Amino acid sequence: HKFKIAMVIFAVTILIALTGKLPVALTLMTGVAGMLLAGVLKMDEAYAAISWKTVFLMACLIPLGWAMDSSGAAAWVAGHTVERLPEGSPVWALEIAVALLTTAFSLVISHVGATIVMVPMAINLALAVGGNPTAFALIVALSASNNFVTASNPSVSMITGPAGYTPRDMWRAGGPLTLLYTVIIVLMVNLVF
Repeated sequence: HKFKIAMVIFAVTILIALTGKLPVALTLMTGVAGMLLAGVLKMDEAYAAISWKTVFLMACLIPLGWAMDSSGAAAWVAGHTVERLPEGSPVWALEIAVALLTTAFSLVISHVGATIVMVPMAINLALAVGGNPTAFALIVALSASNNFVTASNPSVSMITGPAGYTPRDMWRAGGPLTLLYTVIIVLMVNLVF
């Protein structure tokens, strides 16, 4: 019954966010406040829509990423990893390893959590081997969304339920896609950087 009001608030919020004049988070929170004040949403509905599991996961992982960087743990892991690499290992091989490790983490802890944990290590690895830290960070960011094997990926979950795919089917079809996506990520990042 308040569809038109909701669409106007949504459109104005997106337009403001796209102009770049205000931070996106502030703009979106203002849009939510507008929805609440206009009666489009009730406070109980807003609270019910929050994924508290995700909020607490991020609340724990952000300090972990910060601690890994500020304590020197990320640099230590990077240094010891580089010491154990064979002499003359190509940077792209390390980029593929970082991409696959990030993908594995994203299957276990979430894509945002994997990014938070892996970015400090990837940057330190890049610095240790003379690679581009921006490229390594971008590989981590893209690899964190490289999940074609579980239904936790929203685009994959739209297919798995209606099609009746089993986890085994997902691994059989998604495994090769995940590896192909990893190769494409590393190739394209190296072409751009």
